[in-house]
Amino acid sequence: MQFVNPLYLFGLLAIAIPVIIHLFNFRRFRRVYFTNVRFLNELKQQTQKQSQLRHLLILATRILAVAALVLAFAQPYLPFSDKQSKIASRNAVSVFVDNSFSMEATGDNGTLLDESKQKAREIVSAYKSTDLFQLLTGDFEGRHQRLVTQDEFLTMLDEVKVSPSVHSFSEIVRRQYDLLEKEVSAHRSSYIISDFQKSAFSNPDFQQDSSINTYLVPLKSSVVANVFIDTCWFAQPTQQPGKTSLLTARVWNKSENDLEKIPLKLLINNQQKSVASIDIKAGMSTTVELPFTVHRAGPQNGLLQVTDYPVTYDDKFYFSFEVLSSINILAIHGGIENRFLNALFAQDSSVKLTNINEKSLDYGKLPQFDLIILNEIPGISTGLAEEIRRYVTNGGTILILPAQNAVLATYNSFLTSLNAPTYLQTDTSDTKVVRLSEESYLFSDVFEKQQGKQVIASNTDLPEVIKHFPLQFSSAMLTVPLMGMLNGREFLTLTNSGMGQILQFTVPLDPAYSNFPQQALFVPVLYNIALISHPSHNLYNVISDNKGIRIGTTLPVGDKVYKIKSVEGDFNMIPQINRAGSMVNIFVGNQIPVAGNFELVNDKSVITSLAFNYNRGESDLSCNSISELESLLDKSHLDAFTVLKTGQKPLNEVIAQINSGTQLWKYFIWLALLMLLTEILLIRFFKK
Repeated sequence: MQFVNPLYLFGLLAIAIPVIIHLFNFRRFRRVYFTNVRFLNELKQQTQKQSQLRHLLILATRILAVAALVLAFAQPYLPFSDKQSKIASRNAVSVFVDNSFSMEATGDNGTLLDESKQKAREIVSAYKSTDLFQLLTGDFEGRHQRLVTQDEFLTMLDEVKVSPSVHSFSEIVRRQYDLLEKEVSAHRSSYIISDFQKSAFSNPDFQQDSSINTYLVPLKSSVVANVFIDTCWFAQPTQQPGKTSLLTARVWNKSENDLEKIPLKLLINNQQKSVASIDIKAGMSTTVELPFTVHRAGPQNGLLQVTDYPVTYDDKFYFSFEVLSSINILAIHGGIENRFLNALFAQDSSVKLTNINEKSLDYGKLPQFDLIILNEIPGISTGLAEEIRRYVTNGGTILILPAQNAVLATYNSFLTSLNAPTYLQTDTSDTKVVRLSEESYLFSDVFEKQQGKQVIASNTDLPEVIKHFPLQFSSAMLTVPLMGMLNGREFLTLTNSGMGQILQFTVPLDPAYSNFPQQALFVPVLYNIALISHPSHNLYNVISDNKGIRIGTTLPVGDKVYKIKSVEGDFNMIPQINRAGSMVNIFVGNQIPVAGNFELVNDKSVITSLAFNYNRGESDLSCNSISELESLLDKSHLDAFTVLKTGQKPLNEVIAQINSGTQLWKYFIWLALLMLLTEILLIRFFKK
């Protein structure tokens, strides 16, 4: 038991007053003489004992009455828990109202968002009008990062609407701490009202402030089933006009029942291109391949759609991509063009090959090309090495064909700066290519498939190698072998460096080194290298992700600016632009309001298409139960956190008990009155 006003306990000294009165009886007795008192002795003794008992009972009631009154003025209470701080005259309270999409689910009293707003009203009503409050939502708005009065809080609460923004448990707590830690003179408390989805409320990562009591108010949804699309990807890295593209979508069934015949539609530029009917096991996902063909080049807008109820915000999945009209390739040579490259690409309308002597190279035009081929140049100069390194770091792709008379020191100095394998001196022993990376896109659709997988027959004719430049590796290199030889060395490798990639052959395209240029593999391998070289942006972005979006190398000219416009609505905005080397990135922050397809335009020309989706973390409706939340807090040693179990009791009554404990002063008032009544009864009816 604790006291709000413990100094009043000094009033217990007043108990001495009735004690003194009873110890010193100032009443005078008159002596009466009888002729014979023999008959009065027994009656006198009995009356004296009764009088002593009566006096003691009256003394006890008066002591208890005085003590009860003193304790009532001291305001005793039983704390809500051993974590409760001493009651303060002023409170600073932060209330987080979860307004994510999952709060649209139905609860016992309407939507969970409506319930959470009602709980927030009950919380503030439990405090005094002089206390200050913070309203925090998933939007993390700047105007919510301050303390306001009760009336202002309730006004802002009425404006809260569902939002695509999603934040983790740790982010919410740190945001509340940012404001409350400044209010050191007040009693500080924070509340989190949410359905506590497992995807967001797990693995807390923050430093607990034990002086701030945090209370979790869980809400329970009646909806636990949901079907949604969480991602998609292309089988090929590059799409071309008139050629079949294969899009793979992954669909989840977050329910306890198996689902059958779920329709999945694919639309490209608002035209239905494919449809599938899918079966999904309970709690599992499935992938669906959707083939389609686009006949015009340029940016394309895509949409995947399933039908699901009642959670519908994630039934649509937007994506965007580009169909290439041509791929720009630059072949830098030392004086002689490569006849095999010319024969392969010269007559192909989808590839534009430019040959240029290294001495005539304009470094400023390098970012315009999708692929740069270092075509058997004798040595790599310092200037060329620096420009190519910058090109690769910013996302470019290069293909290295070593020259017969290569100055390996210049090659290796350049490759070392990119953390790529270096060349050793020529190995003149005959060998043969025997290993191919079947999973690589370079060999996609080259060999026959069995049960969905490519199988290379044992009698496949692979390149013969007469001599080659072996590669030397280190463990720190991000290198993938693509074609390997019988002697254990590599014929072709791919190394990721910065945002770009480096492909290295160990032979020039010369019959004196290998018969690869005459092999059947030569055409698909070189052609697929050209296809994977085109830099592409993400198929989709997540709203409020705050990540940069690569859009190429060109900045607006003069007073023109880039704008993002909605394909179907009238929304438009000017994004922030940032140049990283030669690459241009845009940032949209939290300015995209809804999921959909958008276009990045410069004046009236469309630069590229963009797609934004809601965070799919909200699509898994599984939530933490009260016992799971308590276990999470216990494992994380969050002693200042408490899960409120309100039941049918109004939350403001629970908060009042939390803030003031169980008040006992009323009981002591009743006890004092009872003792006074008892004293009166003793005086009136207890016979002397």
